[in-house]
Amino acid sequence: MIIPNKLIKLDYNPARDVLSVEWPDFHYYSASEATYTLDIIVETVRQYDVKYLLTDTRKSTVDIPKPEYKEIILKFAKNLTTTRLRKLARVVTESTRRLKPIREVRQEAQLKVEIKDFYSVEEALDWLASK
Repeated sequence: MIIPNKLIKLDYNPARDVLSVEWPDFHYYSASEATYTLDIIVETVRQYDVKYLLTDTRKSTVDIPKPEYKEIILKFAKNLTTTRLRKLARVVTESTRRLKPIREVRQEAQLKVEIKDFYSVEEALDWLASK
């Protein structure tokens, strides 16, 4: 089920309870748009009571300073703590992995959600299905 949205592609599979998202680009001039987009993801997770989130970052670019990027994803993580999300699978490449900011955000937001990186969508979906 594709959830209509002009800014981001949200694909929800109710049988698996997985929301798949193509991670947005983060450019300095569009940081507020990126924040708004992440708010849409959180609201969708909340509205559909999603337990499993798959984010595909393979095509995303981050062209903003690390402190600002970290602030944006910290807000996203804190907002996720107000949902019933259980697992977050990140489909990454070596250049989109961004381990340090993700690790720091996880600690600061006290995120209880399991997060794991994968190099393919299939592996990520298998892990999400292994409830």
